[in-house]
Amino acid sequence: MCPPTSDVPVVAGGERVDPACAPMTLQDIRKVIPQECFVKDTGRSLWFLARDLAVLATAPLVYPHVAASANPLLYLAYWNFYGFFMWALFVVGHDCGHTTFSNSKLLNDVCGHIAHAPLLVPYYPWAMSHRRHHMYHNHQKKDASHPWFTKASMPKLPAFTRSFLKSPLAPFLAYPIYLFEGSFDGSHVFPLSKLYRGASTRAKLECAVSTATVLAFGAAAKLACGSWATLALAYGGCYACFTFWLFMVTYFQHHDHGTLVYDDADWSYLKGALQTIDRTYGFGLDSLHHNISDGHVVHHLFFTQVPHYHLTKATEHVAPFLAKAGVYKKVVHDNYLKDFWRTFLTCNFTGWKWANGKAN
Repeated sequence: MCPPTSDVPVVAGGERVDPACAPMTLQDIRKVIPQECFVKDTGRSLWFLARDLAVLATAPLVYPHVAASANPLLYLAYWNFYGFFMWALFVVGHDCGHTTFSNSKLLNDVCGHIAHAPLLVPYYPWAMSHRRHHMYHNHQKKDASHPWFTKASMPKLPAFTRSFLKSPLAPFLAYPIYLFEGSFDGSHVFPLSKLYRGASTRAKLECAVSTATVLAFGAAAKLACGSWATLALAYGGCYACFTFWLFMVTYFQHHDHGTLVYDDADWSYLKGALQTIDRTYGFGLDSLHHNISDGHVVHHLFFTQVPHYHLTKATEHVAPFLAKAGVYKKVVHDNYLKDFWRTFLTCNFTGWKWANGKAN
């Protein structure tokens, strides 16, 4: 292990990069990023929120034509188009949770609920668990939002859970199950779940508020659609595509066959962050989903400081700096769907490597 460095912020764990042992700290990386990348522009954030909401607002106008056609291909196109923009909207709400939407906590929280309620994501609980993921990324036990199983621990899971996590259904259903059932870090819906152990009364009340917004949207959507069948076709198919995008992108950001995972003996904030992978999807998708995938290394390094619209510029400076040290990971996809399924079905949740050479 490389020797500690005294001038690194506490959040970095005071460690140099491992295993490459490149002579850098988090502060060194920050210095190569233009200062304007750390500036939050509320007007620009509101524009992206309005853009995604405006696109999604056309769904009720388009759906009657899709339904009238009864064409399965049109249904697929409708679900995929609006499901993708639901994912894009999630990324804007994600900025709110990281406080990179604006300098106003109130505005962050209000806009976060506006972005996440239509996606059935309880904003306050999600922000809490997601922050823990960022604080402990690639820690084998503490990164509960992205669980890391060994080949020895996977068989200890309930048989249904084990089979489900390895199945093609997981990318579509794992996220809503994670939010509501909460096997790993607790339910995001119930204020008395293990996610809120030791939490303040205020935090538990915030959970209740976020749950109420999700229930209110669900009730309004059912009322607008009338029947459950219409709700499933008009909203449910889009939601399934949204959860697939969320799962695929977040899985790809943190999983590959060469990914290293750490335990208490050798984990540090910087080591975990540098296991993150930048991925380029092409077809204009990187820009449409706010560069959260091709700028994800920077996002993990400075998750409360760089808004999504500065990730590209920051990455242009960080990538060469990290690449020179041999610690930058990037994949350019020609066919992201084929690459995802191949990686997921062969790597899944156990295809990672111990950083210290232990057997997985």
